[in-house]
Amino acid sequence: MGKHKSETAQQKSPAEFFASNQAIAGFDNPGKSLYTTIRELVENGLDAAESIGSLPEINVTVEELSREEFNKYRGVKGAEGRKDENLFKDRGGSKRDSTGSEKEDTYYIVTVKDNGCGMSHSSIPNMLGIVLSGSKYGVRQTRGKFGLGAKMALIWGKKSTGIPVTVVTSHTKNPGEVPAKVSKCILDIDIYKNLPRVEEHTERTNHSSFVGTEFKLCIGGSWKSHGKFIKSYLQKLAVITPYASFSFDFVPGTGSKTTKVSLSYPRTSDNMPPLSKHVKHHPSSVNNLLIQQLLDISPKKTLLSFLTGELSGITKPVALRIISELSCGDSSFSPSMPPSSVTQTQINRICQILKTVTEFRAPDATCLSPAGEYNLRLGIQQHYNPDHLFTHTSKPGAVDGHPFLVEVGVAFGGSCREKINVTRFANRIPLLFESGSDVCTKVCAKGIDWKAYYIDPVGSRVEVFVSIVSTKVPFKGTGKEYIADNVREIKDKVTRGIQACARQIKEILGVRKKLGDAKARRSKLTRYIPDASKALFGILQEVVKRNAEKPQEYAALISSVKSKKVTVDSFSDKLKLMVNEEVTKAEESDLIKSKGQGNHPDEQNFYIGPVKEEEFEWGKTVDTGKVFFVPRGKRHKFEGWGDA
Repeated sequence: MGKHKSETAQQKSPAEFFASNQAIAGFDNPGKSLYTTIRELVENGLDAAESIGSLPEINVTVEELSREEFNKYRGVKGAEGRKDENLFKDRGGSKRDSTGSEKEDTYYIVTVKDNGCGMSHSSIPNMLGIVLSGSKYGVRQTRGKFGLGAKMALIWGKKSTGIPVTVVTSHTKNPGEVPAKVSKCILDIDIYKNLPRVEEHTERTNHSSFVGTEFKLCIGGSWKSHGKFIKSYLQKLAVITPYASFSFDFVPGTGSKTTKVSLSYPRTSDNMPPLSKHVKHHPSSVNNLLIQQLLDISPKKTLLSFLTGELSGITKPVALRIISELSCGDSSFSPSMPPSSVTQTQINRICQILKTVTEFRAPDATCLSPAGEYNLRLGIQQHYNPDHLFTHTSKPGAVDGHPFLVEVGVAFGGSCREKINVTRFANRIPLLFESGSDVCTKVCAKGIDWKAYYIDPVGSRVEVFVSIVSTKVPFKGTGKEYIADNVREIKDKVTRGIQACARQIKEILGVRKKLGDAKARRSKLTRYIPDASKALFGILQEVVKRNAEKPQEYAALISSVKSKKVTVDSFSDKLKLMVNEEVTKAEESDLIKSKGQGNHPDEQNFYIGPVKEEEFEWGKTVDTGKVFFVPRGKRHKFEGWGDA
């Protein structure tokens, strides 16, 4: 038997782990890595601007590099500097595409600039150079949570090009304030130590009034495969974030067959959603590890104050009842029990009770920050210009103690695409991949009977927008690109939201259908008017012949026929007039019913301010006795008014 080398336990740093498993963070391949890099940096910029109340301005530039440009950029020699060409002969293992021609890796310089809060000079290395460090931990809605996004872009840059990131930033806490200093930092990550490796870190006077942060990094990628997704992402982001302005430029490399792309999405709203607030954990969302952590860091002195102060939704009476229930199996439980004395077995018992109690208050929804119906409508209207647009916002719900809320917009006609098209957002981030598995797509495909709302799912042009916000979006899979339809609470609210919008469209289309029926009725009746006129005139002539001997009784009728005041044509004209009048009345009735059915995108909420009671007095009408509140001393201007 051969001898086996002894195995030793090894440890990996977080940076090393994610460098080896980059698909978890969305860096599956070069094309997806380019897309994810842009997405992460853009969302960081949005968060930075929103955190200080500044309306975001995001500028993105992607410069494609040819092989020669890339080698020059990183300071290495290309093929022209080779000494032994035999080393580079094709031995059958070169990378070739489907046409048989040799593939070349493509590299890009990605620059993303924002007008956000920036980073303080001393914090830059640790904020960018330590994986799983971040400012978004806690119970509140955020675009990201785990301190991965920008760091993974740095790791991907290090793997694909070996070139560090360059960051220029100025730190401010107030919108409109110009910082006195600007910092520049060139760094990458030591993935084995999970620590920043800084090449340059300087600070200078801010002569150019620079505000925000500019990231510049060189990475491998593929615009050819994922350029369409990058453009779609920015367009959809402009829909859900109309209070931000975006500009994007793609610059092809020397000799490249790709074309230049310039996109601009100007700001159309200054109504920025309020920031989400930090809240306490809800009892139904806790687990053993979380309870242990809260017990360790809690400053509370008693178990009673711990339950009411460190968790949300627990009132003092309910907390006392919980402790009483706990003490049934363990007499050491008491309201005055110090949290530090709770054992692991007791933690298990606490978790068991908290997950089964039903008398907690609902989770606090102030930790959510939805786009708002105004912004959602404005974004959809700007980019799709539909004939009709309706929106709906659900009441907050909860999944395993985590609050969530669903916003839905349904657009019909105009520039909408054919069939039923679904656009998905999670925490105001567009979701582009794996749409077929998502709850929103499945509800639209199988959960809605569109024909019941007079909508042809094949021939109509309909855009459905669903935005789900939560402190913990229940994604499926490591890519976090879709939400499965097995979460009943979310599926129900998505379904009801789409149905609420579809009902309003049904009202409009119902009126259209009635108007179409009226036009068809007019056309059908008009078709029979010539024959009906001849028949009626023939009957009238027969009546005149039979009553010629009674001239006094039928004198007017006989005279009208003989003088040709009544003819076939006059009958025809009268019948046409009657048909038009009746059909027009039906059309007007349907139009009147349809008034106010739509919420036009140009409509604004109108608010009436409070009035001072001393400036008004009560009065009533003499005829009906109805009581009204009128300006003091002005009752004499209204007829039929008396004293209340």
